[in-house]
Amino acid sequence: MFKGAKWRSEKNKIKAVFKVQVQATQVPQTGWDSLLVALVPSETGKPSAKTEKVQVHNGACIWGNPVYETVKLSREPKTGKFEGKKYQFIVSNGSSILGRTAVDFAEYADAIEPCSASLSLGASNSTILHVSNSCGTPKGRN
Repeated sequence: MFKGAKWRSEKNKIKAVFKVQVQATQVPQTGWDSLLVALVPSETGKPSAKTEKVQVHNGACIWGNPVYETVKLSREPKTGKFEGKKYQFIVSNGSSILGRTAVDFAEYADAIEPCSASLSLGASNSTILHVSNSCGTPKGRN
């Protein structure tokens, strides 16, 4: 009997819940009164989560409430590493995009402590998005 697809089941699959906290600094003074951040998985290209819209004060935007994102991860049994799960972080005012950056959640899946990164929203944009990720306990195997 032919069993050609057996190798696919050898991957360890888990669901991990990430707590994502964001803050934007160096926001341009004109045209950006309030902002929101959308998390978009690269696989689908559609927003899976959004922050609330928050006012910009003195070039900074601070979101008080975190976003929780459930990510399905697969671990390669031979290497023990998770396959990449890139998400775009798109910062906009609801109608125009200020900028975008990307985060690979697989890089943070094994982190014990919350991890922070300061990411540029593009070469022609001075705005910095500060992202803090913490991975909750994996929900189990799929």
